[in-house]
Amino acid sequence: MKKIKVVLCIVALGLGLNMCLAWECGKAPPAKDPQRIKAGEAFPPLPLPATPLRRSERKNPPAPPVLVGKVICGTNESWTRAENDIENLLRLAGQKIGVAYQAIKIDLKRFSFDPDEIPILYITSVEPFVPDESTMVKIKVYLEKGGFLWINASSGSPDFLKAMVEWVDKLYPDRNMYPVYGNHPLMNCLEDINSVNIIKDNVASSGSPNLRVLNLGCRAAVILSPYDLGCGWALHTHPWGSRYQVQDAIKIGMNMLTYCLGWIEYGKLFGMTPLYVEKTKKKESQLYIGQIVHSGDWDPHPSSLGKLLKKTGEQTGSSVFLDRIVIDLKKDSLKDTPILYMTGHFNPNLSEVEAKKLRDFLLGGGALIADACCGSQEFIDGFRSLMKKILPEAKCVTWDSNHRIYKVPFKIESFRYTFSDNHPPLEIYTFKGIPVVIFSPYGMGSGWEGIPRPYTKEIEAAQAQQIGVNVITYLMTN
Repeated sequence: MKKIKVVLCIVALGLGLNMCLAWECGKAPPAKDPQRIKAGEAFPPLPLPATPLRRSERKNPPAPPVLVGKVICGTNESWTRAENDIENLLRLAGQKIGVAYQAIKIDLKRFSFDPDEIPILYITSVEPFVPDESTMVKIKVYLEKGGFLWINASSGSPDFLKAMVEWVDKLYPDRNMYPVYGNHPLMNCLEDINSVNIIKDNVASSGSPNLRVLNLGCRAAVILSPYDLGCGWALHTHPWGSRYQVQDAIKIGMNMLTYCLGWIEYGKLFGMTPLYVEKTKKKESQLYIGQIVHSGDWDPHPSSLGKLLKKTGEQTGSSVFLDRIVIDLKKDSLKDTPILYMTGHFNPNLSEVEAKKLRDFLLGGGALIADACCGSQEFIDGFRSLMKKILPEAKCVTWDSNHRIYKVPFKIESFRYTFSDNHPPLEIYTFKGIPVVIFSPYGMGSGWEGIPRPYTKEIEAAQAQQIGVNVITYLMTN
C-alpha cells in the first residue's frame, strides 16, 4: 500500500490536546516515554573540586499493565497498516480516564492464552487471517475463561472480514454474531456512539457504527468492526477503503475499552457458575419451567432458572425440579409443561409454526414469563411485536406496587433498578381476565443468576429474585 503524507489538526475528544501533526500513513505521532525525577535532581552539581552530592539517574517509571495484545498476522509487519493504532488509543484513554495501560505485539504460537496475562486480543489486517486448528481451540478456551477478541477490518477489507467471520462461526457454530442494538452497553458506556461518521471510498455518511458481537452469556466476548478503526486510533486518514472518521473511531475505541474493563470480572465468574442437575429426571409432582429456544440469543444466563426455582421452593415449600428444561417449539411437546420462560438480547423471530404453538399453549391454560436480558431494547421491541401477533386479543396492563403479585411471599413496596427509574417492572397480558404472559422490559434473569452486568438496565439482583418468586407463586395460584 502506497504511503502518503497527511496533515491533520484535531482536538482529541475533550482531552484538551490541540494537535497539528504531520506523519506518514501507518504511523501514529511519536510520544516520549514518561520519566520520573527525584527531588535531588532539581539542583545542579557542585563545581569541582567539591565532592558532588549523590544523584539519582533518570529512570522510566514501571511499565503499566498490558491490556491489549496486537496479534501478528503475517511474516512481516505489512499486515499492520496503522502501526501504532492500539498504543495511541491507550495513550488517549489514559489521559481521559486516568488509568494507564499498554499494548504489545504477540505471536499466537508463543502466547499463553491466559486472559489474566492479556485480557484483550486485537486482530487487524487487510489480508485474510485464519489461525490453525490448534490455535482456534486455544482461542476458544481463552474466550471462555473471560478473554476478549477485537476484530478490525483494516481499510474495511472485505476479504479479511469474510475470513474472520467464517472462522469465528466455525469456533461457535451454535452462536450467532449479531449487530449491536441501540442501548447495548457498548453504545453508551462512556460516549454515545449510536450515530457516527463513516467514510467509504472518500464519501462521508453517518449512521450506526455497525459493530457486531458474539456473546458468551451476556458478555460481548468478540467485538467485530467491519469498518477500519485503526487509522482513526492512530490519528490519520486516507481516501481509500471504509473507515470511521478519526474523532468517532476514538469514541468507539474508548467505549470498547470501557466496556471490556467493566466486564472482565463477569467473564471470569460466568464460566465458574454451575448448573443445578437433578439426580433423578422424574418431573412428576414437581414444579418445573421450560425455557424457549429461539434465534435471538436465547441462553444468556444458563443457571438463572435453577437458582430461581430453588429459591421458590425454599420460600413456598413447593417441590421443585431444578434441571433446566430446554424447549424447542418446532418439535417439543408442551403437554405437561405448566410455565415457559423466554429471554434474550435480540429479536426472538419465532417462525409461524413456533408462534402458533406458543399461542395454542397460552390459550390452553399455559403461562409465559419473559424478560429482556440486560434491558435490551431490541428484545423488548421484538417481544411486544410477537405478542401482538400471537395474542392480538390480549390486554396489556401494568400493575402497581399495591397488586398482590408484589405482596406474596415477598412484600415489595418500591422498585430498585441498576439505573434511575421507579416504574413497575412487569407488563401483564391478560386473556378473558386471566394473566397468561408476564413480561419485564428489565433483566430479571440476570438478577436470578446473581452476576453483576455493568452498564445495563436491570432490576437490582436481590429484588429481581424476590419478584421472580412472587411471579411464579402468583401464576401457580391463579
